[in-house]
Amino acid sequence: MSRRLVVACVLLLILSAIIFMPLRTIVGGEGVTARKVDGIIWDGSIRDLRLGKLPIGDVNARLLVWPLFLGRAEIMLSRGNAPYQPGFTGTVSRGVGGMSVNNLNATLPVAALFTPFPAENIQFEGFSAKFAAGRCMQAGGQVRLIMSDTVPGLNLQNGMLGQPRCDGAGLLLPLVSQSAMERADIRLSPDGNYTVTVTLETDAAEQGAMLTLAGFRPIAGGYRFVQKGRF
Repeated sequence: MSRRLVVACVLLLILSAIIFMPLRTIVGGEGVTARKVDGIIWDGSIRDLRLGKLPIGDVNARLLVWPLFLGRAEIMLSRGNAPYQPGFTGTVSRGVGGMSVNNLNATLPVAALFTPFPAENIQFEGFSAKFAAGRCMQAGGQVRLIMSDTVPGLNLQNGMLGQPRCDGAGLLLPLVSQSAMERADIRLSPDGNYTVTVTLETDAAEQGAMLTLAGFRPIAGGYRFVQKGRF
């Protein structure tokens, strides 16, 4: 067998291995789990995808070709709207320059992260964030925290809205209610730790007992709730 034929066979085997590489070989990492991963890297599906404690749900996934020529592995995640599972679109990119989330549009349940504070969902609209060398480098888009109505008297019907930004090495989601009397600062660090600080400006004594049950503590001019954890 000639050397050219051997080289051609080897290249063909390598190309075939890349083309038919299972999606499960590139899905995973610290804090990323899934119940089942099917298909190849160019067209696959992920069942019960989770980022630590944050459930993403079932999504379709595929590796994008053109970013590979720029030294980045970029995966597009998508899901159509369905009962009890709203739509999901966005990409996750990783390369020599760090990692990023790009143009994320999704609604995710966050009750497990905020308990006992009565938050239900967090909505991302055009959300993007880039991390490099362990620091937040860029952030944009819009984020809305959707609340339950288990704390009467609070003006949180429209949730809390804000634009993400970098704050030191971490990512900050500064959210404010429509009345500006309620604020929630969600800080995410590159190592997966998070801190949620909710501040309510109120002097209504009749709400004190309910707020205490929801995890708040009295401060000057209102109440504050602090929750720390890790994804």
